[in-house]
Amino acid sequence: MAKGRSKDETRALFARFSDRLRELGLALDHTVRTRLWARDMDCWQAGVNERARILSGKARSVSSSHIRPDRLGSKARIAVDLMAMVPPASGDKKRLREYEPQTNVLRSLTWGKILFCSGQSDMTTPTFDEQFPLIIRRLSDTLSDGGSSWQKVERASFFLHHEESLDKLRESFRCAVSARIPNVDYTLIDTRQGKRLEIELTSTLA
Repeated sequence: MAKGRSKDETRALFARFSDRLRELGLALDHTVRTRLWARDMDCWQAGVNERARILSGKARSVSSSHIRPDRLGSKARIAVDLMAMVPPASGDKKRLREYEPQTNVLRSLTWGKILFCSGQSDMTTPTFDEQFPLIIRRLSDTLSDGGSSWQKVERASFFLHHEESLDKLRESFRCAVSARIPNVDYTLIDTRQGKRLEIELTSTLA
């Protein structure tokens, strides 16, 4: 039952987004980034699958997903943040970069002069100290493949397991990345498949 309700909740949330975007002259096709928050793993699985179904084709966009019951209302199983973008005046279309092999998650999206990177995590190793350098290396590759660099990153969003140290994360990032990033934000999350950290990036093109 939980899976079915989570799927229905996810569908209802995107229907609301669609209605609101229509009032602004936009549509789900203009989505560039979503974040999905779930109460538990069953809700997460149902939510991400339904999100992938809805945001397909021209609506395909970068994403992240997290388990964090404290972020939800008492009865909610799913919450979603959605960012949409007015199309660039140049008329450029979305350029999508997939993982190989392709997954539900898009690797990155370029629209106009902006590169959006999906949340990057690592669930092949158990600790923050092991996951962090892998995440940084993968993001570096994604930036380079997208025609950008750390020096062009305008926002970095960090999703840190609540048992980890925020001071340690900041120091690790300072040592790993010399570029000054104008906008940085931090959010605490619960565990999912051993994830201790996830990082999203938004940059301009080099």
